[in-house]
Amino acid sequence: MANWRRWLRGGLVATVLLALVAFFVRSGAIERRLTTDVAERLVAQGQDWAAISISGRDVILSGTAPSTEAVQSAVALAANVDGVRGVTDETVLLPVVSPYVWSGERAGRLVTLSGSVPSEAARNALLVNARRVFPDAEIHDQMTLGRGAAASYGAATRFALERLAGMAVGKLTLTDGILAGKGTASDTAAYEAGRLAFAADGQGGVNLGPVELSAPRADPFVWSVGYDGKAITFDGYVPNEVVRETLLAAAKATLGGAPVVDKTQIASGEPEGFAEAASFAITTLGRLDGGGVTLDGLDIDIAGEARTVDDYEDLLAALGGGLPGGARVVSNEIRPAVVSPYGWTGTREADGVVLAGYVPSLDARAAVAASAAKLFPGVTVVNRVRVAGGEPKMDWVGGVQFAMEELSRLSTGKVEVGDRSLAVEGEAATPEAFAELLDLNGKTLPASLELASADVRPPRVSPYRFVADLAAAKIHLAGYAPSSKVRGDILDTAQRKFGKVEIVDDLVYASGQPDGFVDAASVALQAVARLGGGHAEIVDNDVRITGSAWYPSAAEELVSATEEALPKGFKATMNVVTRQDGQPVAAVRCRDLLQDVLQRGRIEFVAGKAEITGDSFGLLDRVAATIARCPDTRVEVAAHTDSAGSSARNRDLTQSRAEAIVDYLVDAGVKRERLTAIGYGESKPVADNGSAEGKAANRRVEFTVELPEGG
Repeated sequence: MANWRRWLRGGLVATVLLALVAFFVRSGAIERRLTTDVAERLVAQGQDWAAISISGRDVILSGTAPSTEAVQSAVALAANVDGVRGVTDETVLLPVVSPYVWSGERAGRLVTLSGSVPSEAARNALLVNARRVFPDAEIHDQMTLGRGAAASYGAATRFALERLAGMAVGKLTLTDGILAGKGTASDTAAYEAGRLAFAADGQGGVNLGPVELSAPRADPFVWSVGYDGKAITFDGYVPNEVVRETLLAAAKATLGGAPVVDKTQIASGEPEGFAEAASFAITTLGRLDGGGVTLDGLDIDIAGEARTVDDYEDLLAALGGGLPGGARVVSNEIRPAVVSPYGWTGTREADGVVLAGYVPSLDARAAVAASAAKLFPGVTVVNRVRVAGGEPKMDWVGGVQFAMEELSRLSTGKVEVGDRSLAVEGEAATPEAFAELLDLNGKTLPASLELASADVRPPRVSPYRFVADLAAAKIHLAGYAPSSKVRGDILDTAQRKFGKVEIVDDLVYASGQPDGFVDAASVALQAVARLGGGHAEIVDNDVRITGSAWYPSAAEELVSATEEALPKGFKATMNVVTRQDGQPVAAVRCRDLLQDVLQRGRIEFVAGKAEITGDSFGLLDRVAATIARCPDTRVEVAAHTDSAGSSARNRDLTQSRAEAIVDYLVDAGVKRERLTAIGYGESKPVADNGSAEGKAANRRVEFTVELPEGG
């Protein structure tokens, strides 16, 4: 019996031990299953904040709950898991945050999330979403858990991250369910998308506060406007729609409603004063016939052709001193307006000089002004010269400067430059200036100019003088001549009457001569030509002649002929005496002296006649005086002619001419018996009659002195 009891006691112990082992094994499996099932249920329902522990079939909840509703939900979810006998709540609630603020901030590749997040699940969801929208960004999580998030927290933060992805820099803040902030779009597409998104308040449960989205930053900030004569084109950047619409309206108003092609994009980064500078650019464009203006920041680059000469000057004034604050012109390629006809005029009056017309550039105008200051010192110069295009193909500035040089030689008058043409009129300032003008205009003009007209008067003087002074085989002319033609006529007259003597020409140009002056000067020269030495002076209408004639009858004839020949209104005062005869000379010396006299000129006749011209009287007077010095010699006067006409007629003509000379010498006091007149006709030529020069040489008068035998 005792053995049975011992057996029974040992078996019972073993059975109990086995039962206990089985219990504990089964209990551990249940706890593991319950742990898995409860955790999965909580996570599936968004309550992953809760921590669990299992004791048998009892669940103990712990952790920090985002809300009482979350706690209640977690308890209910755990209690409803199959096999759970009871749930013990050991959770604590997150602290309440008010106001409830969350922020997302972007600065290039750095994204910072800060503020409150209602749960770790929410944090994880935010970070996953951030990595999705910012795949290349560095994300900093500075969020802290806090209770009090609005129901729209998840939708609002997702919306905020999507909008931050379109910003280069920016910050969006969610405050108690209202999203606000500001930023700069990364590009134009993001700007447009952001504008639309931020305009849709309440969409997707997101409530929007003030959001300031700036356009993408443009650096450099460049804007331009162009006009081709038909349409206006805008390009580049504008800071906002208001400025864009304002500029478009201004362009249409300025350019007469021309169609506008707008290629501008909205961007930030505009300089302060951009709108004013752009409006100024549009105003300047209105003065161009075609062209454009570009703003690079506030630097202005303008090019085109001005509509009118006035527009060009107004543009220069505006660009030179009327710019908006901060603006500056870095390039000015404005071409002046083209005008036609193109010309320049300089006018001089007693009170000053007026310059008008056109030059092709500002530099040209400055050059003209500088020349005027140099050419007209002390004179008031009114410069009305304007800048215009369309100048002739020539050295325009050189032509204008040459014209001003001519104007500087006038006391009053005008010069005009046209298409390669120069016209000048007026009164010269001095006799020397008149001579210079004649010389300048008589040559090839500079700058491709051609003289179209020249009507320049010499300066007016009073009294008006003319002087002819004969001494030592030299005739000196001084005083005034009214023109180059008259001066030339006077010199020709002197050459004819005085022959091969030195003529000293000191005549200068002046107007104011009395009527008949040229004829009076010719009469005075004729009188002096018959003197052995003498002086003639004309002062206005008074003619004074002094000197010595070669013989008495010449003196008498000279006085009467001068008084008779003077034009009406002229009065002669004559003081003419007779020269003393020279010492007698031998025949050989007489011959030599006679040849010297004849070297000074030729004895001329009226064509086809035996009438001696007045220009030869002075020479014949000298011949008579020379022959008178050799009273014992005989002289042959031989006349010759060319081959024109018949031999008989030529012989008769030359005979008559030789006799006319003899008669002149006899009247001068030479005894007729000492003179022999012979006409040789064409029989003794000294040159070829086949040329005009040869015929002129054959028409001659020769004097042959009869020498004594052996002389």
